[in-house]
Amino acid sequence: MNKNGSFTGRVAFVTGAANGIGRATALAFAREAANVVVADVSEEGNQETSRMIEELGGRALAVRCDVSRPEDVKAALDKALEAFGRLDFAVNNAGVEQPITAAAEITEEEWNRIIRINLSGVFLCMKYEIPLMLKQGGGAIVNTASGAGVKGFAGQAAYAAAKHGVVGLTKSAASTTLLKTSA
Repeated sequence: MNKNGSFTGRVAFVTGAANGIGRATALAFAREAANVVVADVSEEGNQETSRMIEELGGRALAVRCDVSRPEDVKAALDKALEAFGRLDFAVNNAGVEQPITAAAEITEEEWNRIIRINLSGVFLCMKYEIPLMLKQGGGAIVNTASGAGVKGFAGQAAYAAAKHGVVGLTKSAASTTLLKTSA
């Protein structure tokens, strides 16, 4: 944060920014004067979030990004750098829920979809965000998990597994990054 308490000149990258927690987060960054990259698979939702940021007097860039595709994540971050020249904050929030289903009845396709978006998507974002932040001396990353990341819920085996994975991934990455930066 700058001395005056705002994020003026800083850049935030928010996935899942087309609605819900992602949109609220993007708007909160805008209220603190950060430039905000809103990334989501919903182009319409992205545009709406971007419009809301601009109504607050902020600067926004809406990018279509499927977090389960490494080429989308890399392209979205490249666009963020082209537009704003840096990356200070990332909120890896994109995710999907599963229908309430008994564990033995989840199809392999549904299992893979939930893990790919909710867990692998967070990994891919961090994989490309961390080097950008380290190159400029640091930054902050927040990964959205869920209560399902610390406790199982009936009928939510794939979702809970993915969110438990996000918690473990985040803790491990933070420990590794701290070791790497202090060496």
